[in-house]
Amino acid sequence: MRQWVLTAPYEVRRVMALRPEALSAVHRIFVKEIARWQKASAGLTDAETGSVTFVQRFHAALGPFVHFHVVQMDGVFTRDEDDAGRFHAGRAPTQKEIAEVAARVAVRVTKWLRRRKLLDERPAEERSNEAPELSALEACMQLALFGGTFLRVAGARVVEEDHGHGRGGKSPWVAEIEGFNVHAGITVHAGDRDGLERLCRYGARPPFSLERLSRLADGRVAYRLRKPRRNGATHLVMTPVQFLARLASIIPPPRFPLQRFSGVLAPNSPWRPAVVAMRPPARSGAEPPPAKRARKRKRKKGSAEDAVVPSPARDAPLPSGRTSLGDGLLPTRLDWATLLRRVYFEDVLVCPCGGRRRILADITEPAGIAAILDHLGLPSVALPLARARDPTEDAA
Repeated sequence: MRQWVLTAPYEVRRVMALRPEALSAVHRIFVKEIARWQKASAGLTDAETGSVTFVQRFHAALGPFVHFHVVQMDGVFTRDEDDAGRFHAGRAPTQKEIAEVAARVAVRVTKWLRRRKLLDERPAEERSNEAPELSALEACMQLALFGGTFLRVAGARVVEEDHGHGRGGKSPWVAEIEGFNVHAGITVHAGDRDGLERLCRYGARPPFSLERLSRLADGRVAYRLRKPRRNGATHLVMTPVQFLARLASIIPPPRFPLQRFSGVLAPNSPWRPAVVAMRPPARSGAEPPPAKRARKRKRKKGSAEDAVVPSPARDAPLPSGRTSLGDGLLPTRLDWATLLRRVYFEDVLVCPCGGRRRILADITEPAGIAAILDHLGLPSVALPLARARDPTEDAA
């Protein structure tokens, strides 16, 4: 797998942040140009490839910055006579080929935006001096661009930034054409499930960390930078309103999905069953596996020790680090307890008595839920929503 990253000029990023059709169009053009190069380099016109895209709307300083992280198969698939998928590993792109992809993306994206009159390419002297009427999201984006000050907060932990990566000239994996920057230097080798999971976690990471967020004595909000700036600044210091504007500008509006599947990995692709290993769905009336039949026989005999059947995925000890799902077929769906263990390292099924909890019933009726909460002495009615107010006003 190879990661392709696309960043666009400011005017294009602004349109992608505000218009869902523009975001989808730029993504579609980018993945199609990557697939076009892969098919051409493999010499297989009837081949197909696939990718998973993570749309990030932020940069390290909590500002709006829409760009794509595309985890692309480093090769193409063909179909055999028995309709089975066959993978053909590809080669690494040269800097010239990366530049060709960037150039084609720049031409096609600019043409698409011009055709729909979404770009204002007039010279600055021909534009009106009157301030345009901004939507709420546009106003938050504009305030996020200029709101806040980079300062060095006393007592902050300083991590010296290593600029060694900038020595020796430009990276051979980066190309920039007319403001469209394409990077394709991160790869994950076949069989490296941990590396693939780390790459996907990086693409799907949240926009900010609560551990870096703090409030100063004067009421302002400070966000600790991952690395200090060259002038020694360690934090971005903002007023509460500026902080809320930055948060509003990086939250995706409706119809802006942050994960997108393309090619053979798309949900409606006819190639997907041939190239993605999945656990077959359970069929009604199908014969259960031998282990399951044995457990059913034991339960019929009234064996108490088999009332709760241990599961390797559920009862395994908590991992010490980020781990993948392991070898074998991927499950069609993970239960919530397993997901919570993988993300937060918290096993919610552990009982204080040393045993393990199990689900007795799934209650969804509101009346039944309220009756149980009332019996336990817990609130069964949601608290009323408070009236929205300016955060700078004093509470009455």
